[in-house]
Amino acid sequence: MKYRRIIGCLASCLLLAGQSNAQQVLASSSPLNPQQSFYFNSFPEKIACSTESLERTFNSPGNVTLELESGHFLRGEIISHIHPNSEAETINISLFEYPQALFTLSRIRVNERSIKFVGHILNMRSSDVLILQQENKNYYFIKRQQRLLLTE
Repeated sequence: MKYRRIIGCLASCLLLAGQSNAQQVLASSSPLNPQQSFYFNSFPEKIACSTESLERTFNSPGNVTLELESGHFLRGEIISHIHPNSEAETINISLFEYPQALFTLSRIRVNERSIKFVGHILNMRSSDVLILQQENKNYYFIKRQQRLLLTE
């Protein structure tokens, strides 16, 4: 009879010990991954970039300066330059004014007379990102929320 009480007490202690080590769910009104920093505060929501300036970036040997409208510039160093195939070329640029931000720019040949540029500027610790988009034959850097572009 004593053994049954001892076994029951031991089982209860083990059950309580297991529950005390279980993960606790914290009630919070904030999202799972709150990022409060906005890295590109100095950029407007939308800023134009000329096709000529994008093209010059691909012809630069090391350091690049990409001229944007209203006297804004993106300055950095090319850290990789790859040609995955004959129709595409991609460069990755480490920006001087934005440490730990990566500017990825691709030039894609759509047909013999047409070239398209795509790109983005991203810092993994930031809540915002700049996306290069074409609108009516003009290119613009548009500020977006990073959570809408990347999955966790």
